[in-house]
Amino acid sequence: MDPAQFKARIDQIYGDLERYSYYELLNLDHQATPDEIRTAFHRMAVSVHPDKFQQHPDAALRDRVYAIYKRMTEGYRVLMEAKDRREYDEGLAQGTVRLVRTERKVSGLRRTSDAIDNPKARQFFSMAQDAERRGDLKNAKINYKFALDMAPDHPVIKEHAERLDDKLAQQKGS
Repeated sequence: MDPAQFKARIDQIYGDLERYSYYELLNLDHQATPDEIRTAFHRMAVSVHPDKFQQHPDAALRDRVYAIYKRMTEGYRVLMEAKDRREYDEGLAQGTVRLVRTERKVSGLRRTSDAIDNPKARQFFSMAQDAERRGDLKNAKINYKFALDMAPDHPVIKEHAERLDDKLAQQKGS
């Protein structure tokens, strides 16, 4: 596929991304087996892996490829996990095309930042959480503010920023 066709295809997929079910995005039948899901994901990942586009001069194309890859990965994880797939299929029957978790398992733990789509917002959110864990509440507040600047309506960021504000208010009152 020539570069112009590829860009047009990425633009089309990105434009419809919110309408695609995981099955449609990965070009799968609803009865797909785990092997079929894995194969479909890997087949698509070869062509749209963000690492292939790190040096691409078109920043918008890089961002779109990243968003598509991230949604593919989300779909792969949901469809490969039987419990999540059942929950997703129930939601899909009611018109919900995504199963969004505010947390993701990482080595037995949960990582809240994975629910944040904007990479810069996710980075600032993670830095805020690290600062908060270290007890550096001033830097945590600043980084939550930056994260909110990048994703102003994100509920997870808002919740953490408000919780920190409450904590700071309590400390001030003590």
